[in-house]
Amino acid sequence: MDTLFGSADSQLVLLVAAIAVVVLASRLLFQVLNLGWRSLLGIVAIVLVLQYGFGIAPKQLWFEISHLPQMATRLFQSLG
Repeated sequence: MDTLFGSADSQLVLLVAAIAVVVLASRLLFQVLNLGWRSLLGIVAIVLVLQYGFGIAPKQLWFEISHLPQMATRLFQSLG
């Protein structure tokens, strides 16, 4: 066993391992982006319509999103 590991150049092994990790990580990234592409386009479309159609800034939208649980709690309490 020592001769197998001793004869391999450690720099070459490290290079091959680095290439394999980069290839696998990039495949994973592309798969994630491919799955989320439609959702991302939908979010961008909603933000652009709100901004240019209604004059609502993304900052205002984010404020409402961050307070959504509190608003939903108040709504359910008023119904019940």
